[in-house]
Amino acid sequence: MGKEGFIFSLDAFVAFTLIMMTIGLLIFTIGTPKPYYPSLEQTHQLAHDTLRVLATSSDSPSNPTYLEQIIGRSGLPVNEIMYRVAGGRETSAEGGGVRYRPIIPKGYGFRLETYEFGAFPSEKQRWVVLYDSSEDVLSDRYGKKFSKVQASATAFGSIYAVAPFQGKSPFCYLSCNGFDPSNPPSYNLVPCNATPCDFPISNFMAGKNTIQLVRFVVYA
Repeated sequence: MGKEGFIFSLDAFVAFTLIMMTIGLLIFTIGTPKPYYPSLEQTHQLAHDTLRVLATSSDSPSNPTYLEQIIGRSGLPVNEIMYRVAGGRETSAEGGGVRYRPIIPKGYGFRLETYEFGAFPSEKQRWVVLYDSSEDVLSDRYGKKFSKVQASATAFGSIYAVAPFQGKSPFCYLSCNGFDPSNPPSYNLVPCNATPCDFPISNFMAGKNTIQLVRFVVYA
């Protein structure tokens, strides 16, 4: 009667041990958080929060947002906006002595960029720097370059290159004034007591809107 058995060899044992060690090392490496991940997450949150504040706040309720002022090159200078929102220099409001609380702490540099789309596929497309704290000699981040960690946040900025004008009604009512169609483009309001018999002339102007892709980068 034949007998069956298993021949155990030292080579097979060593090979099996090496395979199990390799698999275990891979599992350990994948499951262990990277040492820089908390710093990377914090840097991303700083970029996201700063860009959101730029896109939703302003120095006055009647003025465009900070981001619209930067893209449209109107209102406050870009470095002054950055000092107020992101950081870079201690500033205070005029007269009131209220100190601004910047978002990005010292030790971090930051950069604001906009993407330049080419009008034609053959034209070069690239990120254009609008502000870099490392290049601002008045900033306390001057000369601070990327060396360890960097993260960014992006958003679409919509601004009016030419502001819209809602127009004035050509019809006359007891409680309002009409406009003078013979005096474009201002269409000065004039008192009136009759509706024009001719077809009304619209003085509505839709303006010109532009949408740009904006990126805010924080680095250390």
